Parts: sequence; C-alpha cells; structure tokens
Amino acid sequence: MDIDILKRGAVAGFVGAMVVVLWFLGVDLVRGEPLATPAFVASALLGGSALAAVPAYTILHFMSFQVVGTATSWAMDRLGVVAPTLLGLAVGFLLFDLIFYGSVLSTGADVVAELGWPPVLVGNFLAGLAVTHTIHRMQGERRGGWLSEALQGPVVREGITVGLVGASAVALWFLIVDAAQGQALLTPSALGGLLLAGETGAAAMGVNMTWVVGYTLVHFGVFIGLGILLAAVAATGDETPPLVLGTFLAFVTFEALVMGVVALLSQFLPHAWWTVAGANLLAAVAMGALLWARHPSIARALSSDEVLVAAE
Repeated sequence: MDIDILKRGAVAGFVGAMVVVLWFLGVDLVRGEPLATPAFVASALLGGSALAAVPAYTILHFMSFQVVGTATSWAMDRLGVVAPTLLGLAVGFLLFDLIFYGSVLSTGADVVAELGWPPVLVGNFLAGLAVTHTIHRMQGERRGGWLSEALQGPVVREGITVGLVGASAVALWFLIVDAAQGQALLTPSALGGLLLAGETGAAAMGVNMTWVVGYTLVHFGVFIGLGILLAAVAATGDETPPLVLGTFLAFVTFEALVMGVVALLSQFLPHAWWTVAGANLLAAVAMGALLWARHPSIARALSSDEVLVAAE
C-alpha cells in the first residue's frame, strides 16, 4: 500500500478517535459522570473492573480507528472523486452498526441501549466526518460530478423507478411476514406510530390505518430519494469509469443507513432485528439488480483497470 495512503489513514484515524473521546468526555461531564462511557464500554467488552479496563480499551479504541482510517484512505484514493461528507456519514453509520451488532453478538450486551442511541449515533457521525474530511484535505482538492447528474430528468425518472422497486420489495416482505403471523400490516402500523406519533408501544396496539398510510408515504419517499442518488452515481459512472466505485459507496451508505435505523428501532418493532435486516438486504438486491441491468457499463468498468485509475 502506498505510503501516502498510510500517512493519511494514520492521521485521520487519530483525529477520528480523538473526536469520539472528546465527544463522550463532554457527554459524561454534562451528565455529571466523568469517564462513565469508556468505563462502561471497557467493562462490557473486556470484562473485569470498569476503571482498570479503561487503559486497555483506550489502546484498542485508537488501534481500531487506525484500521478505519487506513481503510477509508485506501477507498478514497481508489475512488479518485468522492464526496467526503457522504462517505463520512456512511462511515459513521458503519461504526454505529459495528458497535450495536458487535456488542450484541460478541458479549450479549447492548452497548447502544445502555449509553443511549442519540449520543452514540452523533459521536460516530462526527468521527466518520472527521476521518473523511481529514483525508480529503490531505489529498488536496478533487472535483466531483455525481451530484449534478441528480438534476437531470432521465436520472430522476430512473431513480424514482429504482426507489419504487426497493420500497415495494420491503413492503411486500413485511406484508408476508405480518400475514404469516396473523397480523397483516402490523409492522408499518408500529413504525408509523413510532415515527409519526412518538408512540413506543404501537406494536402492542394492533393495526392503525392512519399510521399505516402515513408511514407508507414516508417509506416510499425515502426510498425514492435513495433511488435518485443511486441512479445519479450510476449515470455518472457511465461517463467516468472511476466513479463506478461511487455506486458501491452509495450502496454502502444505503445499507449502513438502514441497518443503523434497524438498530435504533429494533426494540419497538414486532419482529426480530434480523427480520428487518433481511428486508433491507432484499431491497438492496432488487435495486442493485435493476441498476446493473440498465447500466451494462458498470459490469464492463468493474472488469477494467480504468475503475482503479483516480480521476484527474
């Protein structure tokens, strides 16, 4: 790996790790419990006395961000043209997902629930943005082009189609799952009650058609927005092969976004988190297959060395 990539990754990883440290130091001070967060996480992940585990956890924390920084630096170098804010949000959601699923699967402790999801999510967003913008500044100014594609009529039309396919796949999945359990439309009703009325116990109240309709509109609107983003990146990749990797960045963002939302909302849903994750995977496959079929240049570019050449 190029030494410049490693340098940028090392600096960005350190910056990202420090952002998390300072963020939770501030959160703990506001709560009147200095170092409560690192002590809890260290004890949950490493075991033993909370305060005694903090030094070892701190070393692990900074080492982990070195890996994150290096991987992100390599990806941004290969992309050549990248929106650091978009990638930063994706990295932040991926970090959030790793904390949630990693802690649950490895130790059984739900670290996110214990610490509260808002500070964990915001902290990881800040860290992801710090990592990508540090690398971006160290790389120097690079031009992008995918955003302008989103304003083109054909891209919007294709994006709407892609979004509708993904939204319909998820809706159909949960219609089948709910019907199999004798509670058709319970999932959109529960999500509608939570998102539109702040009702955390909506899943136990049965089906409310007002919530179903309201959530369905939000659901399709979000997927159409994501579809337009994916279509814009794919269209730009037709003209600029290095930006084909941007299509995968957009998919990573999509996957990380939905998996993060699953982590946040899993305790309020009538189904296990893996069922919701399955719906997300189905939508990603359906949307990806449609874009793949409509943009054969993506397959050609991925088999060509052009995709690894950074754009000037």
